[in-house]
Amino acid sequence: MNRSLPIYLLRPTFDQFTATISASHFRKMFRMTQSMFATLCATICNEIGPEVFRSESFLSQRRERIYGSQEPREQAVAPVSGEIRVAIGLRMLAGGSYLDLVPLFRVSSSQLYDVFDTFLVWILATFKFPLPQYFAENNWPAIERLAFPFAEKTNGIFYGVFAALDGLAVRIKGPRIDEVPDPGNYYCRKGFFALNVQAMCDKAKYFLWCFPANKGSTHDSTAFANSTLFDILRSKAEELRKRDLFVAGDSAYGLTSFLMTPYDKEEMKHDDLDMKDAFNFYLSSCRIYIECAFGELVMRWGILWRTLHFRLKKCMEIIRVCMLLHNFILDHQEESERYNMSEVQNFDIEMDQLQQNITQATGEIPLPTVSDNNEPKPSGRRTKEEVNEKALGENIRFNLAYKLASAGLSRPMVTGMHTNKHGHVYMTE
Repeated sequence: MNRSLPIYLLRPTFDQFTATISASHFRKMFRMTQSMFATLCATICNEIGPEVFRSESFLSQRRERIYGSQEPREQAVAPVSGEIRVAIGLRMLAGGSYLDLVPLFRVSSSQLYDVFDTFLVWILATFKFPLPQYFAENNWPAIERLAFPFAEKTNGIFYGVFAALDGLAVRIKGPRIDEVPDPGNYYCRKGFFALNVQAMCDKAKYFLWCFPANKGSTHDSTAFANSTLFDILRSKAEELRKRDLFVAGDSAYGLTSFLMTPYDKEEMKHDDLDMKDAFNFYLSSCRIYIECAFGELVMRWGILWRTLHFRLKKCMEIIRVCMLLHNFILDHQEESERYNMSEVQNFDIEMDQLQQNITQATGEIPLPTVSDNNEPKPSGRRTKEEVNEKALGENIRFNLAYKLASAGLSRPMVTGMHTNKHGHVYMTE
């Protein structure tokens, strides 16, 4: 005996929706091509299972089993499919508003945020950052493979960087007292509530690791030291030294054998051979990839263009998901258009329009994500272990600088650029 068909609000299938827009429109909406979207859905489905993902084909077959060929009493569609859930999640991350998505996919506002929460869980269950796993498995060949591209610019002379490290301040609303005992500590020196996000990437701007749990007022060096990965690096420091491997960071971090930082101004005063300047240049040339990765991340995911109005735990999940999906897009860009300046410009145009819409609707002016507390690491009493690590780091840094000088490598000079005896740069025609 056939059951009566339920009556649903009319909701288009995802195929019906995509038939109404062009391929370029799809890419702008969801930050990926339709083929990449299909791959993403299939990857999630394989991880969480078809009965949890509930694709449109799955729901169609299920409906056929339950109701057979019975005609619906009124126009009806299946519940929210996995494809629609992924579309809603991606569009929310891309900067879409519930005001647009509720009528577009015929869901209620409460249902929309439930769908978004589910999407975040799916992504975190499906994708992982690779670097912690490499260390857990002692997969040294994989870590060494990360170092080779960084050394290409110097033909292997400046070898050892396997990851670039930096911090990012992501705006959040002021935390509630029931979330943390000290909400004021999330107010950063930039003048807003934030999470200090520590992350590493490779030369392809692929995020290797992310730690978004620090308070906005936390200095980058402390934020990194609070992470489990820092403890892992410290425990494997000897093996890293044997393999000539280290992370590239800026002056906000403390120098160790596994984390190279630039020479400071005082140290640069005694640099007659320009060894230290060469080291700083080539270290910066490696470290800049994390800044570029942050730039692409923020440009791609419009949710980061304004304050995250969610609870702390969810804000951290959103940041991690944005980075994991950034990696997914990099992994599959062969089957898509290359990520290039024209695409960035398209995102920039859309961001300008979105900023106007947000300001008109809420009175809030969207602001960009910025680098975090990256002033030089504050001085203080060091432990014996820290003193030893710094000494080892200084030795490694000097050897690298000497190798660069011996190979005749220095900071490239722009045409017409000169330095005087004091090291000051001046230009001539």
